[in-house]
Amino acid sequence: MHCTWEAINLAFLRRLEDALGSVIDGGLARLDGGGVHPLEIARRLQAEMTEGRLLGMEPPWAPNRYRVRLSERDFAHFGEIAAQVSAQIARQLQRYADEEDWATGDGVSVRIESGGRRAGVIEVESSFDEQAPGARVVVVAGQPGRGDFVIREQAVIGRDPDCDVRLDEAAVSRRHAEIEWNYEGYLLRDLGSSNGTFVNSMEIDEVLLEDGDLIEVGLVQMRFRRPGR
Repeated sequence: MHCTWEAINLAFLRRLEDALGSVIDGGLARLDGGGVHPLEIARRLQAEMTEGRLLGMEPPWAPNRYRVRLSERDFAHFGEIAAQVSAQIARQLQRYADEEDWATGDGVSVRIESGGRRAGVIEVESSFDEQAPGARVVVVAGQPGRGDFVIREQAVIGRDPDCDVRLDEAAVSRRHAEIEWNYEGYLLRDLGSSNGTFVNSMEIDEVLLEDGDLIEVGLVQMRFRRPGR
C-alpha cells in the first residue's frame, strides 16, 4: 500500500460512519454526547488488527475475532443497536483487511458486550480462528447416488475405501486430491492423480477454494460450499 497510515485510518472511519448512519435510525448523532462512541471502538480494533498480524506468514494473518467489553453504563448507551454496530464494524474491518491483502480465516466478527471495569474504557480481546469452520463438497454429476460430504480440517478425495470423500468412479485415482484448512481458508491440492484435478474447468496443482467452486476429479463434479451456504 502506498497510502499513509493516516489516510488509511481516515478512509476506514469515514466508511464506517457512512455505514452506521445508513442503518441506525437517527444516525451517529443518536450516540453523541454519552459514553464510548462507535468510532472509538472501531479505531481501537483497527489498531489491534494491524498490530496483531502474524508477519511470518504469506499473506500475513490478522486476528479475526474481537470481543469488546464496556462498562454497564457505556454499553447501555448503545441499547438495542449494539448488534448493528458490531456487525458494521466487523464489515469494515473485513474490508480493511482485504484491501491490505491480509488473511482473516473464516471472516471477521466483533462482539460488543457489558462487563468492562471502568466507564469510558474499551477492553479488547482479539484472537484467531482455532479450528476449521467446516465446509461441504456436494457431488453434482458423475457419481451414482450423488453425495454430500462434510469437510473439517482435512479430507482426502479418491477411490480408496479409507478416503474421507470416497468416489466410486474408475477415472478417479485411489488418492486423487485433498482439501486442507489453514487460516487462509480451504486449500485443494492434487495428489499426483492420473487424470488431474480441475477447479472451474482449470487444471490445478493447488488452489484456495471459494464458495461455489466446481471441483472435477475424474468424471465426478462436486460443488464446494462454505459454512452456512
